Amino acid sequence: MIDSTFKNANILIVDDMKVNIDILAGFLEIQGYTNIQYTTDSRLVVKLFQSFKPDLILLDLMMPYFTGYDVMAQLKELIGTNEYLPILVLTADITCEAKQHALFDGAKDFLAKPFDLVEVGLRIGNLLFARYLYQQLQAQNHSLEEKVMERTMELEKINCDLIAAKEKAESSDRLKTAFLNNISHEIRTPLSGIIGMSQVLTEPELSQEEKEVYSSHLKSNSDRLITTITNYVDMALLVSGNLEIEESIFAPGLFLAELQEEFRPLSEFRHLTFILQQSGLDDDFQIKSDAGMLRKAISQLIDNAIKFTKQGEVVFGAERRENELEFFVRDTGTGIDEASHSKIFDHFTQENLNNTRGHEGSGLGLSISKKMIELLGGQIRFESVKGKGSTFYLSLPYKAII
Repeated sequence: MIDSTFKNANILIVDDMKVNIDILAGFLEIQGYTNIQYTTDSRLVVKLFQSFKPDLILLDLMMPYFTGYDVMAQLKELIGTNEYLPILVLTADITCEAKQHALFDGAKDFLAKPFDLVEVGLRIGNLLFARYLYQQLQAQNHSLEEKVMERTMELEKINCDLIAAKEKAESSDRLKTAFLNNISHEIRTPLSGIIGMSQVLTEPELSQEEKEVYSSHLKSNSDRLITTITNYVDMALLVSGNLEIEESIFAPGLFLAELQEEFRPLSEFRHLTFILQQSGLDDDFQIKSDAGMLRKAISQLIDNAIKFTKQGEVVFGAERRENELEFFVRDTGTGIDEASHSKIFDHFTQENLNNTRGHEGSGLGLSISKKMIELLGGQIRFESVKGKGSTFYLSLPYKAII
């Protein structure tokens, strides 16, 4: 009795003599094979091959229409290069030429008629076992290829992670260098001015007018130093996640009016038109949020707009929408080159990363505004054309206080 592994194998018998088919089919059934099909018409072999998908073919050589050689030539085009389909030739032609021809065309074994059924059974078992081993090998190869592919992908991911970590470390080093260079300049410059003005103010022969000028410079440098230190502290708290939201109820329209008064002197000093525009923000309209954080974020944008605008105007304000406030700051300043759009919210960036000394400032303003607005649940975006100006938008969700 055959191994149970092979009893369900599909076996196709091709012979123009029905008596030969009956003998083989009956013998195979006795042996326990359950899936047997046959044909006496060699023209139907290709169709049967495609529908039945045999694991083994018992093939006669000398037949009308197509010989066994013709059949093997047709099947060769249908059998994949990675497949092993055993063909056992059973023929009355016992010449060496017939045997060699059959084996060359694709037969895996050869028996002469009249055949011994016991030998036929043994050879069928051997061929099916060879097919089974081949299929197992193919399955293992496929599994191995999948594992190799998975491992390759893992290694590629690890490599990408290492490259990202390396780039992050290098970026961190550059950031530290930029931080040290920046903080050194931004603290030492106003501090030097403060020390210098303080020394000059002690001179007894100074006139009242000169004292007022030097005092103004002293205040300007002091304000710059305080702003710089505050920005560094804010950024450190934002990056570390330690900046806490302190909510309160306030009227956005009122603090925008306060910002207008706060920045009016600076805009007038730079001969700029400074305009506040509001829509739907009357004094009775109140929201609950962190007024201080929101004010800082907008102040950074107004300060930048005035700083980078040589002539024209700076317009800021807000529009009340359904469940959202959109604040904006628009200027007619230098604008931002399109190539720098993706970097403008990075630390220490004033568009040109290689030259941040075009204007005074820590280069943290936009980064601070972005992080603060996101912390409040909002978003920041901008539109800018080089040489024509920029508009920054802060969108903040809100719930009105009734």
